[in-house]
Amino acid sequence: MMLPTLRKSLALAKPHSLYMPQFLFSLPFSLSLSLSFNDSSSSLSLPPFTSSSTSASLPSIVTLLMDYVGLSMESAVNASSCLLHLKTTENPLSVINFLKNSDFSDTHIQTIICKRPELLKANVEKTLKPKFRAFHDLGLLGCDLGHIISADPVILTKSTEKQILPKIEFLKNYLHTNEKVVRALKKSSWILIFDIQKRLVPNIRLLESYGVEDSRLHKFLLRQPRFFTMEPKRIKEIAERVKEMGFDPNSGLFSHAILAMSCLSRETWQAKVELCKNFGWSEEDVVCALRRSPYLFTLSEKNLNMRMDYFINVLKLDKFYLVSHPLLFSLSLEGRVIPRHRVLKALRSKNLLKKDVEFTSFCKRAENIFLQRYVLSFGNEAEYLLRVYKGITEN
Repeated sequence: MMLPTLRKSLALAKPHSLYMPQFLFSLPFSLSLSLSFNDSSSSLSLPPFTSSSTSASLPSIVTLLMDYVGLSMESAVNASSCLLHLKTTENPLSVINFLKNSDFSDTHIQTIICKRPELLKANVEKTLKPKFRAFHDLGLLGCDLGHIISADPVILTKSTEKQILPKIEFLKNYLHTNEKVVRALKKSSWILIFDIQKRLVPNIRLLESYGVEDSRLHKFLLRQPRFFTMEPKRIKEIAERVKEMGFDPNSGLFSHAILAMSCLSRETWQAKVELCKNFGWSEEDVVCALRRSPYLFTLSEKNLNMRMDYFINVLKLDKFYLVSHPLLFSLSLEGRVIPRHRVLKALRSKNLLKKDVEFTSFCKRAENIFLQRYVLSFGNEAEYLLRVYKGITEN
């Protein structure tokens, strides 16, 4: 009954007193009634929150999330939508204080609440503390733990006894040290989300069946733990394709190739093969280049096309050179290849090189070594070469 009156009063108010975010007009009825307007200012206020309130009205929870957590009003309203049944703000406040006392940053807490606001209903003693204790026992706490949890707060919805502890125990047995388990979790906490017996274990056994050594698998898991959460059927398909290309499972390149191919659908793979064919490559050339540099096809089609065009049509490099030196494709055109090509042309035009240089080696040298050897060491020409390198043209 009060809502028409409120709307009428808003309609009659002076224009300067009506400014507020548009989304407030779509707030739930309970919140719209709690907004109080001051005739002499354009501000609006929400009832203050207390953990002992007899009713955790939507405004009190919104105020808690805004004033104590630092959420915007829109985010606070969205997060509070699953908390309306709570009778007090005591539990959300308890959870927030627990996260703060665990040395989670404000950003961590804000992210967790926005992603999983239902965690504000969790029982700190029975649900959260046992999970945190499991991580603390690994040596994972404070901001490091905050980073992991805020990336995937769904972890805190998993059973401690049935899911989190068994997964941690498996990782400890497989990787041998707590430090390595922590490294893997920092890379991707997905290994705590997916069923180990349906993803991680079958994928490890699958790669072992191809002859990948344990030491290589350990390194692979530490570098790319998320890969092991893929469907085993998908990994088997990729492993077969990589094996058909001639990659040796005992070589470190085998795992790199599998990882690179896991980023490509069959359609994307075929599109990039066709792109290379348009520049005169055969499918055999493509496979040969990939054996040398498995991440070649992780380039987008646009970037692959730009590099092909520059190497072939500008630098006049033939396909046999490119197939043999695919590392060139991994270098930035604008940041590395083009500036260094300018320097090489300048060195050649002034006959400053005692012997010519191999282009890929010239481009891949570390910046400080390159500048010292090919720019700064040429005395009176150093300033000129530096301008060439920076792309500064003569007036």
